[in-house]
Amino acid sequence: MLDKEKIMILCKVVDNFGDIGVVYRLARSLSDARGGLELTLAVSNLESFQALCPKIDPGKAVQGFQYKDSRWKVVFWDEKLREDEIPSIILECFQCGRPDWLEETLFAPDFTRTVQIINIDYLTAEDYADEFHLLKSGTRKANIKKIFFMPGFTDKTGGLIFNETPLPAKKSSGSYDIFFFAYEDDPEAVVKGIKDFQKNMREQQEDFSVTVHVAAGKSSSPFLKCWQDSGSPFLIKKLPFMPQEEFDSFIQGMDFLFVRGEDSLARAALTGLPFVWQAYKQDENYQLVKVNALLERMADSFQKEDFEPIRSFWQNYNDYERKTESDDLTKMLTLCVQGKGVAGFADFAAKIRKNGNLAEHLLDFIDSLDF
Repeated sequence: MLDKEKIMILCKVVDNFGDIGVVYRLARSLSDARGGLELTLAVSNLESFQALCPKIDPGKAVQGFQYKDSRWKVVFWDEKLREDEIPSIILECFQCGRPDWLEETLFAPDFTRTVQIINIDYLTAEDYADEFHLLKSGTRKANIKKIFFMPGFTDKTGGLIFNETPLPAKKSSGSYDIFFFAYEDDPEAVVKGIKDFQKNMREQQEDFSVTVHVAAGKSSSPFLKCWQDSGSPFLIKKLPFMPQEEFDSFIQGMDFLFVRGEDSLARAALTGLPFVWQAYKQDENYQLVKVNALLERMADSFQKEDFEPIRSFWQNYNDYERKTESDDLTKMLTLCVQGKGVAGFADFAAKIRKNGNLAEHLLDFIDSLDF
């Protein structure tokens, strides 16, 4: 009989914060949805975990963690647990595989308990997310079962992870606030697009001012250099690295977002704020397939004429085989400050929320298991 109140979540940290960011977010959402869950988080990089959650001690291979009404156990990836400490529900995130000690235990001839492995896959707007959701996968033993659970943007997927987010501090008046978080690429078109946007707006509103809040990380240096080379045309604020809850609250206080990767994309989409997404660069420009799939999901939320500069800039910004131009960004920002683009992003967020919370869908699936 499965103990459905005990769940292990596996996270092998490939990049610094993306994987553990989603895993920490998922653990929070599961615990918010059902207080009293006993979660075990096996994480390969506790330093990255601590950056998002300062209460984590990277020097402890095994530690308890209290999150609201839920008690978590956080263990280092290679720290072997006793067989009776291994839950019957295991969430394997991003096809990360399993620690060697866990693999040996589960597939030992004398391990006869039934275990359900649920692969929480990468977020995509592509059609295969609908097709793969709840698709069963084989393992080497009949009692070790595996199934795919796909995040996504439709009601045929598991949806996105929702979190309770504190309200942001009151926004200062008189400034159009832009958050910038990107990969380490040439930001010349972004700087010029924002510069021209501010210049055009000042022709209508003399005191109009843009402030760009630059996220900590490798992308900040090229952005700041390009900004300086352009004559420091708008205000800049350099941000410190923020714990996850603080980050979630902060971006809700912005007017416009530049985000990258998976977790920040999901957060931006759920805010209802205008945003630009930069996908991770892939061979043969394949990231454009992912970008175009998301644009297709979004398109119905916008007036066609309002969506064209958005679509055009997103495609150009993510096409690593051609130079990014600034004109469509300037048009997009202007549309959004006029309120035209904002309505579309808000509508898209409402549709996503209507699909429901991935954590709740996941718990419903676990509740349905009977073997």
